[in-house]
Amino acid sequence: MEKIQRDLAIIDQLSPQRGSGLNDFMINFGLNMVGNPPSGNIFQTAAKQAQQPFQQFQQSRAQGALAQRELIANMVQNMNEDDKYKLQVEAQHMFDNGAVNPFTNKPFASPTEALNALIKNKLMSKERVLTDEAKFENTYNQYLDSILSEKRGDFAKNRLGASALATHEAKIKHNRYPKELVEEFDLETTYIPLGVVDWANVNSDGSFKLTEALGKNAKATNTIKAGKIYFNVSDKLFYRFNGDSFTVIDIAEYK
Repeated sequence: MEKIQRDLAIIDQLSPQRGSGLNDFMINFGLNMVGNPPSGNIFQTAAKQAQQPFQQFQQSRAQGALAQRELIANMVQNMNEDDKYKLQVEAQHMFDNGAVNPFTNKPFASPTEALNALIKNKLMSKERVLTDEAKFENTYNQYLDSILSEKRGDFAKNRLGASALATHEAKIKHNRYPKELVEEFDLETTYIPLGVVDWANVNSDGSFKLTEALGKNAKATNTIKAGKIYFNVSDKLFYRFNGDSFTVIDIAEYK
């Protein structure tokens, strides 16, 4: 609880919560009063014209403040305890030695002010790490390392295939596929295992049958399941397993 309270204090210091505020209420009240007087005049016209833009401004500002607070909360929560402790010690040291706040060009008024400046310098500079693309890249790298470290026969000498699979699984993790499509994935075996399909021989309907050994064994052991959709790392296409063969599907139909 102490750790949570401390983190919340840091977040509040860097990005205080804001309510609607008395000033906003008074501005809205004033615009409404002037906008609806008993007789028309230039002030009435100006007030009516200002009401809608000001409401949009309020909404935009509120959304921006919320996004900034969420960003800071993510950064603080992603710090480990050692890093937080080191920052606090460094902040106290800076205050005790009369260090100058680079954001105000004045000596720090308190250790808390020094801590705020340190967090802004050391964390805000890493804001890009918290973007959606950076989060996706981190997930991709984790999955890629995991796939390669398992040394599965499918990817022992196939880093491109491992990369394709890592991208596919990261897309699942970050909701980059339509929900309806993901519901049809086999989330236990998300891809077509090596040697399961006889890609050299195409059936008359364009589907691909299972291989005699590995394919039928995968079916028997429920490694691949009828009705489920699987990703093929070789051509990066999606195939539905109908129980006997794989048929390519167009995922655009799910968008």
